Amino acid sequence: MPDKGSRYKFLSPQFGFVACFIPGTIYAFQYVNKWNLNLSNTTVHLFLLGIVTFVIVSYCTAFLYETTSKKGSLSIANNGININFKIENWKIEFLLLIEFISLVLTVIFLIRNYGSNLSAAIFSYRSSVNNDSSIGNALPGAVKLLRRIALSGGYIVLFLLLNGIVYKNKRNRLAEWLCVILAIINGFMLGGRGDGIQLIVAAIVQYVALKLEVSNSRKVSFKDIIIVLSICIILFSSFIQLGTLLGREMSFLNNNDYMAVYLSAELKNLDIFVTTGIIGHPFIQSLTLYNVINSLGGILSQPSWIHSFAIPYYYYGNYSLGNVGTVFYPFIYDGGWLGVIVYTSIMATICQIVYKRFLKSNKTSDISLSFIFYSYLFYIIIFSFFSNKFYEMIFNTSFVWTMVSWLILKYFLLKIRIKY
Repeated sequence: MPDKGSRYKFLSPQFGFVACFIPGTIYAFQYVNKWNLNLSNTTVHLFLLGIVTFVIVSYCTAFLYETTSKKGSLSIANNGININFKIENWKIEFLLLIEFISLVLTVIFLIRNYGSNLSAAIFSYRSSVNNDSSIGNALPGAVKLLRRIALSGGYIVLFLLLNGIVYKNKRNRLAEWLCVILAIINGFMLGGRGDGIQLIVAAIVQYVALKLEVSNSRKVSFKDIIIVLSICIILFSSFIQLGTLLGREMSFLNNNDYMAVYLSAELKNLDIFVTTGIIGHPFIQSLTLYNVINSLGGILSQPSWIHSFAIPYYYYGNYSLGNVGTVFYPFIYDGGWLGVIVYTSIMATICQIVYKRFLKSNKTSDISLSFIFYSYLFYIIIFSFFSNKFYEMIFNTSFVWTMVSWLILKYFLLKIRIKY
């Protein structure tokens, strides 16, 4: 049997991290003159330092992990029973009901508070949140809880669905499809594309991994490559239309400029900061650990620790370039060269350990949270070209609630039994 690491190498964190910067870098060549996109030597060196650090630390972590852990110690015994046979129909239907109720209550909330035009309501809500993050609490607590369960449950039901497709088990198939579709719609409903796209990326990772597992092959089949590419092309081609549907008014940009802002402007923003900004800030003003510091400030009654996420919107002439500058922007803001090395190393180490557990997980007869977690994490890795999603999305209370939801849902699906 081929080594799992070599079979899954294109799903590895180091591959995803390096590859994610390629499209934006290539696309940026069209804007060398329009944005005066001539990166300074310091920016280039910091950028390369971050990428090289991630790759080296990833391989070192992989080596240490393999040499210090017992072979197969994390593998869960496969008893040969497909996981879908262990899930009672009513449980998937119950999760489907939660997805539906969550979606309906979210729509009702938006229409009641922001107008009957749903697209405009989504835009108004998102604008309110962007202007005052505390407004997010206006979403009723019960709705927020249901949305958290619905979004978290989407990843588990997605795993059950794809497991059934790959292993040709049709049990609960229709309910699982509906559940996943509603979870994706739920992810888009408050105006952000991230939650929905993250679930779609997780679907690609899970599907490819399951296909490799069942075939024991080093390569993905041509049919599967076509399926994955088709999904990516559809996502890319509908990106602008999806933004318009969610109330994002970007009509002042043509299609090329719109995509450039999302793919390539991060490089220009990083360069502007490196050449004109102040590098190195006190720990309590950290952008990298913004959520952690602010949470600790509230818990420990230290109001001076609570600070805003101070990345300004950048412009070049009349061109709006947004306010993101790749994953490295906050690392440099916090600690300069040392910040890039330290924060990138921590990220690479954690991602590699999760990846190793993903490789060893039972993908057939158990709901493997290690498997699901890495599919969740891969989106965060490949969007490093955009912003610091790793520390923003993993080091916060929302992710803690996601993990708690996964544990509860797994227990519900596998342990709860109702005797008739």
